[in-house]
Amino acid sequence: MLSTITLYTLVTVFVLGVLIFFHELGHFLMAKQVGIRVEKFSLGFGPKLIGITRGGTEYLLSAFPLGGYVKMAGEEPDDEVKGEPWEFPSRTVFERMRVVAAGPIVNILLGYILMAVVFSFGHQVPRFFTEAPVVAWVGEGSVADKAGLQVGDLIISIDREPMSNWEDVYIFVKMAATSSHTFDFLTEREKQQRVIKLSMTESIEGDPGSLGFAYYMAPEVGKLTPGFPAEAAGLQVGDLVTHIDGQPVSHWVELSQLIHDKPEEKVELTIKRQDSILSLTVTPKLQQEAHIGLIGIEPTKPMVLRRYAPFEAVRYGFQEANDLLRLTFEFLGRVVSGRASRKSIGGPIAIAQIAGTAAKTGVSNLLWVMAFISLQLGVLNLMPIPILDGGLIVFLLIEGILKRPVSLKKREIAQNVGLVMIVLLMVFAFYNDIMRLISG
Repeated sequence: MLSTITLYTLVTVFVLGVLIFFHELGHFLMAKQVGIRVEKFSLGFGPKLIGITRGGTEYLLSAFPLGGYVKMAGEEPDDEVKGEPWEFPSRTVFERMRVVAAGPIVNILLGYILMAVVFSFGHQVPRFFTEAPVVAWVGEGSVADKAGLQVGDLIISIDREPMSNWEDVYIFVKMAATSSHTFDFLTEREKQQRVIKLSMTESIEGDPGSLGFAYYMAPEVGKLTPGFPAEAAGLQVGDLVTHIDGQPVSHWVELSQLIHDKPEEKVELTIKRQDSILSLTVTPKLQQEAHIGLIGIEPTKPMVLRRYAPFEAVRYGFQEANDLLRLTFEFLGRVVSGRASRKSIGGPIAIAQIAGTAAKTGVSNLLWVMAFISLQLGVLNLMPIPILDGGLIVFLLIEGILKRPVSLKKREIAQNVGLVMIVLLMVFAFYNDIMRLISG
């Protein structure tokens, strides 16, 4: 039996290896198409394990399996350039731009294809996504509460856009989370419709819970965190919490808020376990960063399988990819402008956790994660940062305007700056990953 760390490592190597391989395959195929000689195409990095030469290209299997690379004739600054038509610098600016852009574009196309496959195989989604958007919780003093939204309200539309289920609501709020705006919520209560004006502010994180309303979440233990107070107190998966210190609890948010408010204080839980009513005492552990109490429990997360016929799978898969691309661009804009928390940036550990967890739950979920990461790789590589494909495209655009290439010295300076930016970003992302692990 593989350990969790080993499984996560293997899955991460597989996912990133496949996606980077297809990225390099895009460069390779486009270089061949425009007539540039590819000297090497390697699956993996580092020392060569085996290799075979065909058509002037050496195809390699290298020692480190994470990704790969292509080496084109005349591509490197120290290459001896003879002015041959099959050398990289000899091709037109537009041809070279096509070669450079092909890698990220293949990643984006792969994301669309994988997403269509996911919806064809069947995709696990939260059960509440398929349920009617009936409000089951409204936070006291929240934006929703102040606007007049109440438990039991059925959300019919938002800004005249129909809301048939909770997924529609989540997608709408997430798409709108980057701007300050007042929305018209058409709701139904006791067979009477009314319009509620609910203001979105820049502090909203793109989740209805940030606005103070939510779907129904049973206060039922779905998972226990080893070593935390809940496990030590004797709570079990499936326990339904009915009261905390004698106060009735009907929603998971109420449960979590009451626990959060009592760090290092004894709390009496009344739980229903099958046909028995039990009373347990637990002392929430102090989470230093947020100064809240935690007992180490997670809610139940019922899932349902969505499967579509081939043509429908393509339509819904492409729609999902479109939504993810739009969210990626909006998130990048929010991070750059400071409107999104930089703590949400994840690194290799976060990728390993997401991919490893997805692998445990099935091939379809793993393919969904691969599609999501592939889309992000494509977008990030097109960013105009020196050392990335987008930065090289900028150099080629300048060359096309000035009718001469940017000097080697200026390119080296820009690429060094870009390298420092990427390294700092990776260090910051890795720091976020570590802090998330420490904070639980």
